[in-house]
Amino acid sequence: MSSLTAATLDSPHSSESRASARPPRRLNILVLAGYVRSLDWSETLWAPDLAHALAARGHKVEVAADGCDDPTLFAGLPLIVHRPNRRHFGAEPFLFRYWARSLLRARPESVCLSLTPLICGDVWLPIGTRANEVVARILSERSPVAAAMELAHHPWVLHELLAERRAAKDTPRRRVQPLTIGPHAEKSSLRSLGYAARGTALVGEARLAARREVRTAFGLHDADRVFLLGGTHATEQTAANLLEALALLERVATPSRMTPASDSIPATPARLRLIVTGRSPHMLYTLARRAGCAHALVFAGTRANIPRLLAASDIAIAAFGQLGLGTGRFACEAIRAGIPLLASQHAPGSDLVDSGTHKPGEIVRDDSREGWLGALGKILDDRWMSDARAAAASVGADLTIPRLTERLESYLLGALR
Repeated sequence: MSSLTAATLDSPHSSESRASARPPRRLNILVLAGYVRSLDWSETLWAPDLAHALAARGHKVEVAADGCDDPTLFAGLPLIVHRPNRRHFGAEPFLFRYWARSLLRARPESVCLSLTPLICGDVWLPIGTRANEVVARILSERSPVAAAMELAHHPWVLHELLAERRAAKDTPRRRVQPLTIGPHAEKSSLRSLGYAARGTALVGEARLAARREVRTAFGLHDADRVFLLGGTHATEQTAANLLEALALLERVATPSRMTPASDSIPATPARLRLIVTGRSPHMLYTLARRAGCAHALVFAGTRANIPRLLAASDIAIAAFGQLGLGTGRFACEAIRAGIPLLASQHAPGSDLVDSGTHKPGEIVRDDSREGWLGALGKILDDRWMSDARAAAASVGADLTIPRLTERLESYLLGALR
């Protein structure tokens, strides 16, 4: 079972990255990062991904981080950790700014790629949730008293707000290119580098083997129609609507409707099943039991191996998120795996589904039981499934870290002109 929940994904700085064309100029690159966490869903994992990818393209890369819970993420790269004993809730933004600025002064020959909103670099790619977004979410979702209590648990947030405003006024040594990975919020000044998947999709025999192993481990039949729900950022209202839609779909999805006309009737009747990842299994199970479909849920845990789960699934669902937040990694990995994607219009990466003539999935614009029912029902339409898989295969070719790194590299070279 450990193979199903292993956190390790195929390295994004693998043979594909090494095979990339070398840049026209070898750079000395200083990568600045805040607190880098090893959690699978942490956006700060872009720091080791991009650092390794730039090094694989021949650049001399040095990483300086305020803290890191697993320094082996940067194995093989020069790494300076400002506060080795720092924890997630231990931000000291002005101390970090002072330290980072001293590194910049000591390395005048390096081009600085800043991945933190706390300090501006020659190229600025602020990763992760900003302090103003944390405050805005707390104030919008809670009463004044509850908001005050919640803010008390974020004693660093006001200091980060001030530090981020200082960073926006920093005068860089060279040109600033404020960038982002994935979507950007409305009226944002950030320019998107595009999307990339962190994991490497399984193909061929490896995919078939993973499909068999995962389905066997989870008690899923070969004929079952299986959804994969990225539930890391699950919200109650959307989850309730989706699960009620699943329960309704089960009532009309008879075994004959789930068996293509060209196939013989399987020995074990086909069923609908929903594999769920994420940190909210109790909430999702409670909602599923209320909707009458708890038996259809399979919980994969918080640190599941997404490429293996995608290999075992027929459709991926990106139901949660806020427009302009997040980097859309789950959506990218589903499309890279050739899996049709059902995405809420506010989920990061949803615009990948809505581009081009041949779409690798469908956007759910009506966050209601009926809206989700119409989308989930696509799993019974074999022609739609075939077309969406073909579209995913064509769209996914560009959703790689090496491709994204090439685009980032052009900004790093441009900063020196």
